[in-house]
Amino acid sequence: IGGAYCIVQMCDIVVASETTTFKYPEAQLGFTGGLIASSVARIPHKIAMEFMMLGRDLGAERAYEVGMVNRVVPAGEELNSALEDAAILARSAPLVLSTLKAFSMQTMNRSPAEAGAVSRETLLRVRNSEDGEEGRVSFREKRPPVFKGR
Repeated sequence: IGGAYCIVQMCDIVVASETTTFKYPEAQLGFTGGLIASSVARIPHKIAMEFMMLGRDLGAERAYEVGMVNRVVPAGEELNSALEDAAILARSAPLVLSTLKAFSMQTMNRSPAEAGAVSRETLLRVRNSEDGEEGRVSFREKRPPVFKGR
């Protein structure tokens, strides 16, 4: 429910039991933590919007169909299935895994909230740069700016 789903959407590999139901009732309860917004980069946009805004339950099979989970297993088998995946990862080349993860994160579509956070960081860096200060000072002094690319 809510925050737990936010954790699920941040995971690379998700195993769910056949009895799993995802819920996000915040719109109906009148609050949100905002992390849910990244759902639109993880599952199809229309499905994410329906899930977030209407608060309808999403069963395990539907979650699998839309790419929210990698695999659905019988109830009680989730941990064993996840441990099998963990064993494969443990035998894999760490450098390759970290490279694949980095490439995936760099090329994955970002939600508006995630893109906004990245944009804000970049914009603040530009705003707080020497050139940003020069632009503000030159505007106040009514003179042409002398930018240095810093």
